[in-house]
Amino acid sequence: MIKIWQPRWKDRRVLIARYRIPAGQDFEIEITQSAAKGIYRVPNDLICRSPIETMKTKSGASIQVRAVPLDELERIEDGQ
Repeated sequence: MIKIWQPRWKDRRVLIARYRIPAGQDFEIEITQSAAKGIYRVPNDLICRSPIETMKTKSGASIQVRAVPLDELERIEDGQ
């Protein structure tokens, strides 16, 4: 399971590092803080449709992320 601190609220997307995404299969993410807290299933076809963006890390390096729409994720469990 991939842990996400919180979504990017300005466009309601979840940024998932490409190196953490398993190839060709659905997977689960956990949003740990914010109003969207909970566990979500991310279908493989949604990952394929999501755009790739480049993001700077705290150390100054650049990584590629998938910007997945929060509204299209399948909620499995609410956070408490």
